[in-house]
Amino acid sequence: MSAIEFRNVSKSYPGTSEPAIRNVSFKVESGEFIVLLGSSGCGKTTLLKMVNRLYEQSEGHILIDGKDTMAVPVNELRRTIGYVIQQSGLFPHMSVEQNIAVVPDMLGWDKERTSARIDKLLELVHLDPKVYRKRYPREMSGGQQQRVGLARALAADPPFMLMDEPFGAIDAITRTKLQDELTSIQKQLHKTILFVTHDVEEAIRLADKIIILRDGEIVQYDTPLEIILHPKADFVRQLIGGDDIFRQISLINVTAVMDKLSAPYRKPPNASVSDKSDLKTVLTMMLRGEETLHVVNEEGYATGIVSLPHIQKLWSPIAAKEEVKQGAID
Repeated sequence: MSAIEFRNVSKSYPGTSEPAIRNVSFKVESGEFIVLLGSSGCGKTTLLKMVNRLYEQSEGHILIDGKDTMAVPVNELRRTIGYVIQQSGLFPHMSVEQNIAVVPDMLGWDKERTSARIDKLLELVHLDPKVYRKRYPREMSGGQQQRVGLARALAADPPFMLMDEPFGAIDAITRTKLQDELTSIQKQLHKTILFVTHDVEEAIRLADKIIILRDGEIVQYDTPLEIILHPKADFVRQLIGGDDIFRQISLINVTAVMDKLSAPYRKPPNASVSDKSDLKTVLTMMLRGEETLHVVNEEGYATGIVSLPHIQKLWSPIAAKEEVKQGAID
């Protein structure tokens, strides 16, 4: 049984000639991080909001843990789903601790339990509880507010998370930091996440799998690597850079090509690269004379080894396929 399942779901708005979502079907397994990717107006936010019934589908069925969402009382449904939007959506008249406590208070938690949860979540999103508990949203930066918004969505420990372009209004440097923190949090908590973005780099960086939408339909549902190497439509090919191999290597993480070590060990004295690095970074280091690089995680342990042949091997099946295609044309 899948954690989330869409069965032939369509959504039409009154007064429109075309549906916003048309006959969409897909499954999300427990603990997966799924990104909904597409240009403005493709239907990704509509699809997301149907999960927690902010919008209700016109046709089809949406199941969460095997239960039809339309058969579950809406308040009960939403208690199992955290929701994070762009610009945090914090209540401006409430302090940080009050914002985070909204759902626990609704659920009748005692003050001691709620207080402990607030401290734990603030530490999880790298905000010192002693400094930030009593602050108001206006007293924090956009990135700090977004961290509090994430903490609030996690307050009652929901198994599902919906995130609608949560980092869209944040500057590039802060955005990258928040993406890294979200990845780290997901490794700890294993939530089932649906995340909306129109940013290809963000999608590739975060997703276990990506749903690419166009005009309310799914064009491709696959892993980031498969989408880059084997786009199933011209629209997808153009989205990830067409035939621009340098654009593509900037989207692929080094862990996709490295040889994994049987047992991690402390960072070696010779050249290394972070496991968050893309292949463009790796190739740049190799062009400067590093033939082999150790791949090191955030704890400082080497987890793999990468060299130029690893990268060449990734593209060799594609090159062979193109040669066969060209031969047939000739």
